[in-house]
Amino acid sequence: MSHIAEVYAKDLGVKISDPVITDHFFPGLPDKYITIQASNKMPAANYLYWDLVIYLIKPHLGDIKIVQVGGPDDKQVNGIDLSALGNSYKQMNYVIKNAKAHCGCDSLPSHVASVYDIPSITLHFNLYKENSKPIWHKNNCCISIEPDFSKTKPSFSTDCNRINEIKPEQIAQAVIDQLKIKEKIKFKTIRVGSSYNQDLVEIVPNFFSPHQDLVNKNINIKSDIHFNKENIINWCRHSNVNLFLDQVINDEMIDACTNLKQVVFNYHAKHKDLDLSNFIKKLKNNRINFVMQVQDEKMFSDTSLKYFDDNVIRKNNTEPENVSNTECKFFSKKKFVSEGNVFNSEFSSKTLDNSNKFIYNEASKLEIESLYLYVEE
Repeated sequence: MSHIAEVYAKDLGVKISDPVITDHFFPGLPDKYITIQASNKMPAANYLYWDLVIYLIKPHLGDIKIVQVGGPDDKQVNGIDLSALGNSYKQMNYVIKNAKAHCGCDSLPSHVASVYDIPSITLHFNLYKENSKPIWHKNNCCISIEPDFSKTKPSFSTDCNRINEIKPEQIAQAVIDQLKIKEKIKFKTIRVGSSYNQDLVEIVPNFFSPHQDLVNKNINIKSDIHFNKENIINWCRHSNVNLFLDQVINDEMIDACTNLKQVVFNYHAKHKDLDLSNFIKKLKNNRINFVMQVQDEKMFSDTSLKYFDDNVIRKNNTEPENVSNTECKFFSKKKFVSEGNVFNSEFSSKTLDNSNKFIYNEASKLEIESLYLYVEE
């Protein structure tokens, strides 16, 4: 399988030679460091788990720091020691040139590392690694990592999401190996929920405590767990609210909820004889989106017909796939807040256990799409 550079060389009738690049001093760099690039120039290159890669490698780095390189619009990764984002190309070249290793997607910095013969790790996403891997290393090498293309071939599209099939522990181990650190990453991904990367804040309105970080931010108010009119109104004036309900609220309360953006109505058998048309009309007049989530599958057909013009959805009762019986742990970006206490999930709040131990049951099943399950081997 030909490399892109080889194809160009053949078509243009020229030879492949070493690129000539220049660099410019960049101050304030650590004595020892590696560089990473978390590109978001195209969706296909946007790897979502850099923070986990750093979490896994940091305990093994000792006095080696992590410097992030890339464009001014790249998102800064949690856990780095220094940001060199937005520097000139020459300054970026200087930073990479003096690094002990480089890790990033198949992009300019990876090929710059190859020119300077810096040990590197390159993530491929929409091309085979044989098509685009760095080719100018002399004494060192590049570890090229790609998704499993054996069944589903690469799309060559800039919008694919294949890069996130690469596990963070695979990248972390490659970094450790390139630094010649004789350690093994004792971590194994079990399952990644589809909404894990969403930063969710869910609040049970059994209290109100204004917080600066939540001003005009999106939050879920779980009034289907506890209903308190005054607290709900206060939260709707403080933040942008997605309100979960299992009862109708009156017009006066709807008008008082100034930042109410959406209502998710949990429709049960007890609501069968309840006419929600005026309630829904009031919400729409206030430009509040309405979603009806039917809890009982047997009721869905009749309910969706009755509220034909509205957004009626099923409650997801499907058993999640790839849930191992192995005892495991979890990461969560969710904050679940009840009575002012912050938990990392709703099921943790029910057991008053804020550890990251995962137990699969009816409660945790409902939140599994927001969790990253793993084991420490």
